[in-house]
Amino acid sequence: MNDTPQTDDIRAWFGGQSSNLRGFIWITLSTFAFMSMVMIVRHISDRYNTGELAFWRALIGLVLLTPIFIRSGSALFRTQQFRFHLLRNVMHFVGVAGWFYAISRMNLSTGMALQFTVPLFTILLAIFFLRERVDTARWVATIIGFAGVIVILRPGIEPVTLAAIAALVSALGYGAANIATKVLVRNCSSNTIVFYMNVMHLPMALCAAWALGGISVPAATDIPWLIGLAASATLAHWLLAKALGEADASLIIVVDFTKLPWITLGAFIFFGETPAVWAWVGGMVIFASTVYIVRRAARAAHPN
Repeated sequence: MNDTPQTDDIRAWFGGQSSNLRGFIWITLSTFAFMSMVMIVRHISDRYNTGELAFWRALIGLVLLTPIFIRSGSALFRTQQFRFHLLRNVMHFVGVAGWFYAISRMNLSTGMALQFTVPLFTILLAIFFLRERVDTARWVATIIGFAGVIVILRPGIEPVTLAAIAALVSALGYGAANIATKVLVRNCSSNTIVFYMNVMHLPMALCAAWALGGISVPAATDIPWLIGLAASATLAHWLLAKALGEADASLIIVVDFTKLPWITLGAFIFFGETPAVWAWVGGMVIFASTVYIVRRAARAAHPN
């Protein structure tokens, strides 16, 4: 009871801030949740295959979100775009599974740098499937952004690993899911989208787990880690959605890039992993091109 006035004061202070500051706070918290998820996956990936990790993430995430789903009532299930839900979640599952596989087998700073290609893949897919128009400057910036991938992987100098390919496939999957989401949000609530995501991921994850050796009963000591995995992943997405609803996209992308130093620091502290210099160089190239594209799009949308 004594905390209620303090809580009200915090809410009043938060509500009185600018939308960009609120978005900055949400996205900053999201980066910490995302880092927690990555650290947990790396910690338990030697005991569970990629399909198992995706299964427990979806199942526990569904349980954690049940109170929110219940409040939505029967409206939660209503959709006239089931095919887009299916398309979105097949591609989103590709993103999740590829990402889990990559971060369990490669330098985390390299994996995170490659993950920054998601906006670039989203742009390319929007051009081809949503018929979005892109001027020459944005085309050049996109090409430069993908050149950052060459800097990170340095093919011909270093072998391109299966984990690196998985990281890029993951980014492509997330990019395709973003395109489907753009279509779905026109007529579906975010709760409906998240509900179908978790429900559809379950059978996909079970199939993947079976193909990779089956699904095992978690050890009692691993249950808190699996709950933490689902909670941090769910929280990261929720916080990101809040941030996107408050702040300019250019600000979100700038702060989102701090995932790279945070994950690099976490990898060093918890796993003794040294940062990959070329991941930072290539990541900066991708980051700069993405910020340019987003800010150019913002100026075009608001010319005055």
